Amino acid sequence: MWRTLRNLIFGGVASKVLLGVANIFIIKYLSKQDYAQVANFLFIQSMISGLFFSPFLLSSVVGANLFGVQNSRRLFSALNLIQICLVTVLFLAALGYGESLSVDLFKKTEFYHSLILGLLSSIFLTFQNVILSQHQANESYKTYNIINILRPLILILMLVGLKLTDMLNFWTTSLAFLISILLSVGGELRFLMEAIRLKGLIFRFKQFVWFWKTLQYLILFFFIRATLDHVATFMVNRYFSLDDNASYGVAFRYYAMVDLIIFSAHIAFINSFTKDEESVSKRKFVNWIKATGAVSVIGLALLFIAKPLFILINGEKYADAYPIFAAFMSGLVVYLCFSPVIYGMARKKAFKLLFILSLIAFVFQLGMTAYAAHIQSLVLMAAVSVMARGFIYLSSVYFYFRKA
Repeated sequence: MWRTLRNLIFGGVASKVLLGVANIFIIKYLSKQDYAQVANFLFIQSMISGLFFSPFLLSSVVGANLFGVQNSRRLFSALNLIQICLVTVLFLAALGYGESLSVDLFKKTEFYHSLILGLLSSIFLTFQNVILSQHQANESYKTYNIINILRPLILILMLVGLKLTDMLNFWTTSLAFLISILLSVGGELRFLMEAIRLKGLIFRFKQFVWFWKTLQYLILFFFIRATLDHVATFMVNRYFSLDDNASYGVAFRYYAMVDLIIFSAHIAFINSFTKDEESVSKRKFVNWIKATGAVSVIGLALLFIAKPLFILINGEKYADAYPIFAAFMSGLVVYLCFSPVIYGMARKKAFKLLFILSLIAFVFQLGMTAYAAHIQSLVLMAAVSVMARGFIYLSSVYFYFRKA
């Protein structure tokens, strides 16, 4: 088991670190106008994947551990087919709607092309996620890690080439993201065809209906939790200037990278919390809090002296992004220490309670982000975003350790 976890965590963390290097590169060398559009492109790309892929994937893993889901591959196949159809319909609808869509959504005609490219990229990213999930199901972790790591390596090489030829801009950067996804999974089409095959479609959708009825509140919880980050980014894209979009996008990109690394490291807790005895899980969680608490205190202390390094890495043009970055990083302290608790709550089958907590956080964030947009405060926008998720985790810790 530990070898499996190590393989999964290695591929996930290495991929996120390399993607972080690529993001730092484009932050450093793109103009603020171009990066604002790239940030919107990445927002659309990650929103589709985060909202429609992760909630079902995480819920299916929990469901398999708690309820012994049978024919899990067929369930994954149904989920994959639904997701691919959904993102394709969204892309075609955006093409048909035209440039007025970017005005209606973001009040900026400049964001139309980043919206279209982001939706197109989300289709390719969906294909990659489908293929990766197939390799996980087959326990072919070597190929899983190769695909995970190959994509950012190709992206970095393309970005460096574009910079050396003085061709680095919004268009070429977005295309580099698209091409890197395609090339990383180009030899894996058989897994994609297997995942979306129509044979046995009725059975697969019957299983999906059972899956939804059994875990609907957990799925909705993961969906709302994923929505929380995107609410603030959408508000910034809609109500702030392009310069503000770029500054917020830089800070958010670092936050997203670290959050994904934390998520990859938390994979171990899914099985621990949902399979081990509750007393064993609680002891492991307490030890985790102690270890990560010390790391978090050090990280918070470094925020007071890290601004020169932040400016050195990203350039003087993003000096105003540091307070936003600091707000995000402060929230990640809570995530690092306490976020695994949601799997403990899942073990207790407290799905509806998790859903209610996420709804409270969502309503709070909607109100506060609207106020932050009104007073044009990017720092408050970031702070509210992390506070909403922090509320879920801290409240869950209370309910997890509370005696019946």
